[in-house]
Amino acid sequence: MKKSYRTLEFSFIQDYIKNYCFSEMAKKRIDQIQPFQDIDDLKLYQDDISSAMKIIYAYGRIPLAPYEDIKEILQKAQKGGVCYPQDLLKIVQILKNVQEVQAYLDQEIEQSHLLEILSLLYLPKDLYNEILKCVDPSGNIYDHASHELYRLRRQISAIEANMRKKIEALRAQNKDYLSHDVISTRNDHFVLPVNVSYKNQIKGIHHGHSSSGRTTYVEPEEIVSYNNQLSQIKQDEQLEIHRILLELTKKVRSYDRVLNEDLEIMIEMDAVFAISEYGKKLDMVMPIVDENCQEIELLKARHPLIDQKEVVANDIVLKKPQDILLISGSNTGGKTVALKTAGLLSLMAICGLPIPVTQAKLPLFDDVFVDVGDEQSIEQSLSTFSSHMKRLVFITQHATKNSLVIIDEICSGTDPKEGESLAEAILTYLHKKGAYILASTHYSALKEFAKESDYIKIASVEFDQEKMQPTYRLLDGSVGNSYAIEISKHLGLNQDIIQHAFIIKDESMTTSQKLLEKLQSELSAVLQEKEALEKLQKETADKEKHYQQLIDNYQSKKEKMIEEAQSDANEILEEAQNKADAILKELQGQIKPHQVIQAKKQLGDLKHQKKQVENHENHDYKIGDIVKVLSVNRQGEVVDINKKGMLMISMGGLKLNAKKTEVQFMHEKVPEKKETSNIRSLRRANKQSYELNIIGMRYEEAMNAVDKFIDGALVSNYSTVRIIHGMGTGVLRKGVRKLLDKNKYVKSYQDGGPNEGGLGATVVYFE
Repeated sequence: MKKSYRTLEFSFIQDYIKNYCFSEMAKKRIDQIQPFQDIDDLKLYQDDISSAMKIIYAYGRIPLAPYEDIKEILQKAQKGGVCYPQDLLKIVQILKNVQEVQAYLDQEIEQSHLLEILSLLYLPKDLYNEILKCVDPSGNIYDHASHELYRLRRQISAIEANMRKKIEALRAQNKDYLSHDVISTRNDHFVLPVNVSYKNQIKGIHHGHSSSGRTTYVEPEEIVSYNNQLSQIKQDEQLEIHRILLELTKKVRSYDRVLNEDLEIMIEMDAVFAISEYGKKLDMVMPIVDENCQEIELLKARHPLIDQKEVVANDIVLKKPQDILLISGSNTGGKTVALKTAGLLSLMAICGLPIPVTQAKLPLFDDVFVDVGDEQSIEQSLSTFSSHMKRLVFITQHATKNSLVIIDEICSGTDPKEGESLAEAILTYLHKKGAYILASTHYSALKEFAKESDYIKIASVEFDQEKMQPTYRLLDGSVGNSYAIEISKHLGLNQDIIQHAFIIKDESMTTSQKLLEKLQSELSAVLQEKEALEKLQKETADKEKHYQQLIDNYQSKKEKMIEEAQSDANEILEEAQNKADAILKELQGQIKPHQVIQAKKQLGDLKHQKKQVENHENHDYKIGDIVKVLSVNRQGEVVDINKKGMLMISMGGLKLNAKKTEVQFMHEKVPEKKETSNIRSLRRANKQSYELNIIGMRYEEAMNAVDKFIDGALVSNYSTVRIIHGMGTGVLRKGVRKLLDKNKYVKSYQDGGPNEGGLGATVVYFE
């Protein structure tokens, strides 16, 4: 199995995964990945990785920081040793990760086995806080780690300050004897750099000479007592630091089991999330692995070590009773890539890893046997064929019905007749054992044998003859040509040789073989055109989606900007209305009521109202209803309804038919009222008529007249009036309706009826 790992380059997958690990321990755990033998253990591991991938997709990468192994530190604490500050910082990093993960898990994450494991992480807050209180990030002990340490360090600071003052004074007094003006330290003692000629002028302890021998370093006797005192206090400081570390070690020892469990969970979690991060990057999915599965199904399988922008995805499918997939095709690496893809993904699957496919299903293989590549053994004096055959001998001896066998160029490197015979015999033997076999060949006889065997599925790797290179697309049910002559021509072989080779080949081929080769070439061309069309369709769909998103974003931003502008305008208008109300109170009695009403109405009309569309689809229409015809945005009266529910609508003498979905109900027709003596007396009292004729007036004069007419009608409590403007150019009609649209007391209006002036008049209805 280990040799299969190397051949399929499984170690490269492990190396990629290790890039996402936070610790060396997790990287070692990745190196230890191997196939599962128990299906329950495999599925539990798959569940953990699947849960981790879901968490990463939903909440992002788990918040871990690099951490180190603390097992030796914990063992030292258990044996009575002392944990040094750097040891404690390693423990703090573990506990900080625990704290971060616990905060991360506070989100509403779906319950799973992985979540149960993560919930076992425990943070001993007293230990965590005590270490943070005592040890700084650089590994030094804080002054306030204890009251005694704080007291001692204050004494040290005071003594050092006094010493500095004293030696500064001595330096000034003896400056003529010094070789330079800088105070130095030797063996942690303050010294003066005395010129060797004056070494006896300053009493004290000598601490050596400079390299030139011209300067001797003297610790003045006035400083000696300070240094002795300082040395004693520093010893006391170290004793206190040791005591503090002993106390922290004792606390670490009390949490030995908790810290060991936290570390183990963190390593496992680190490895699982690293696998999940790698799976997410390559858009992998978790395969279905089952002991009772009778097929290999790898849909849109991609080799994970090939650039994912360049790799060609293939469907690799093999179902019982077919248990052999025989691939043929050109000598350009396409077959080997297909075999390695199937082998590597199968190996990853039984190791519990996600794989780069859209969907996958396969058995729990007990082993994956691989014979791929030219591996001559010079040390054992084996030829290419002998080395190849030695591996096949091992495979035939050890493969079982639960094994996957990958063989590239089966039995090649020897006499074609004997090679074909051996290959057929080996495939038949492995089939009887019940193993799954994926093999490749150039042997024509073996291809013919495969076509006649119901347990062998044939496929080929497509070859682009124009570019003289493989497309790496696997074609089910197809037998591929080797294209040896074409490739040789492309590589520069003499043209005469090429022509002669084609003649020999043509003479040796049967009619069916020639026909098959022609069909294969045509199939390849059709598939290439199909791929180009699918690619073009996808690009078109992507562009359409992109442009639609741009349009939607633009429309959304436009509507938001308009809404914000209208909101700002409404605020300004409200402020103006409040000011107007205050002014009107002061002017009360000086202006007419209808002028006040009209002024406030005009100000209110400036406000932007959100459009509300009423749904009258279920309205029970009847003759006389006033509706708006949506296609022309004009109002009319329903004059007839046929049996199918079609409405006949009259618009100023013009009639048209419309469905209920094509109109909007406005209101029922207001019945014409007969004039009573009360109305006539009301008119006389207010000198106001129920109609106004503005035909022949100039536009501004007409609009002023209509404005005053409406005010008078409102004051006189008219429910309806008529304005006669004539048909003409339509300017007066538009102006009238524009005024009516702005007046909030106007409930609706419509063209005059047959006896009311038709399109030359507008009938107005008030609230």
